[in-house]
Amino acid sequence: MSGLPERTRWGVVLLAVSAGMIAGAHIGKAPPALPQLREELGLGLVTGGWVVSMFNATGAVLGIVAGSIGDRVGTRRVVLWGFVALALGGLLGAASDSVAALLASRFLEGLGFITVAVTTPGLIVAATRVADLRLALGAWSTYMPGGSAAAMVLAPLLLDGVGWRGLWVAVALVCVLWMALLLRYAPPDPPAHQRLESKSLRRNVRLTVSRPGPWLLALAFGGYTVQWVSLMVWLPTFLVEQRGVAVSTAALLTALIVACNVPGNLFGGWLLHRHLPRWLLLALSGVGTGGCLFVIFDPGFSDALRLACCLAFTVLGGMLPPAVLSGPPVVAPGRGQIGTTNGMLIQGSNIGQVIGPPLAALMVTLSGSWESGFWVLEAAAFLVVAAAWAYRGVERRLLAAPPPQHAPG
Repeated sequence: MSGLPERTRWGVVLLAVSAGMIAGAHIGKAPPALPQLREELGLGLVTGGWVVSMFNATGAVLGIVAGSIGDRVGTRRVVLWGFVALALGGLLGAASDSVAALLASRFLEGLGFITVAVTTPGLIVAATRVADLRLALGAWSTYMPGGSAAAMVLAPLLLDGVGWRGLWVAVALVCVLWMALLLRYAPPDPPAHQRLESKSLRRNVRLTVSRPGPWLLALAFGGYTVQWVSLMVWLPTFLVEQRGVAVSTAALLTALIVACNVPGNLFGGWLLHRHLPRWLLLALSGVGTGGCLFVIFDPGFSDALRLACCLAFTVLGGMLPPAVLSGPPVVAPGRGQIGTTNGMLIQGSNIGQVIGPPLAALMVTLSGSWESGFWVLEAAAFLVVAAAWAYRGVERRLLAAPPPQHAPG
């Protein structure tokens, strides 16, 4: 890809990944706080699911639009806007005294999150040489599990001392700090006339949705997040209400499981760097998580074995995000649509995050059994495998005749 540096600026990559983790912490702060939120605001199980999923509603609707705006306006500027929205949403949420106000604040946080998640990879692409691009974008894929796990580990310390409102304020203040770091160290956006190939928003979207590659990667990402986020969101509540585990212990166990996603991310990025086909990595992830779900949701197995399968589930699932998030330079129509393509993939991820927890909660509520959530997650695993198999032909055509404006796939 022309225009990429001859030497990777790993400091910029680290700054970008850490920024993504700060955004990802807004996902991880909610599950440990759900018991307090449900008690203080009188939330039901399904409404509690929406407290988590409303965060992703913005991305489910506007992901591809946010990506196209980043292509046209400039990555650094849009990332900073995203952190403004995250900080404001957190402070407004801390002041909420009703379910409606809390959901509105989560929607604003979601706007900030989708902006950061969609546009920050542009900082990485601009700072990375072609040979290191898969490794750098593989490292980027750790932003959500890394940030979520860190928030889950630290949340109990604040929940016991200052409650969920204090937790919301603390995360908002970290966003303000990261805004300052980005202003100081993030590379400036190029002048408007140097943002090559970036068309109008409508044209960027039309070009992107006309390609099968972005659709299939978005479907796979959505299928993965239905599984992973549903398990992450409801595991603390399940442990507290069904197994009598203390809130702090449940949060730490869930954080351990979430953190195991990071080695999966890094391993998946390494496999891509070693030129394992992207479709095969997607398929292996889907088959692995689907197999683990059989044990996780079967009450006939011991809790120890189910916990081990939860760990295996998140490691195997973690191989999928680097396969998807390293895809935009390959499947995008052109260099000017990389952000738009990334937005479409993040949109697929957010749709999965929006529908997963409430749908799983609805199944549990209707049946009265936590094991009934198995069918929702298993169907999502099957979707991942089906999308991977369909992408196999797309990838073969891309590798046979890669467009000159793309990075090697």
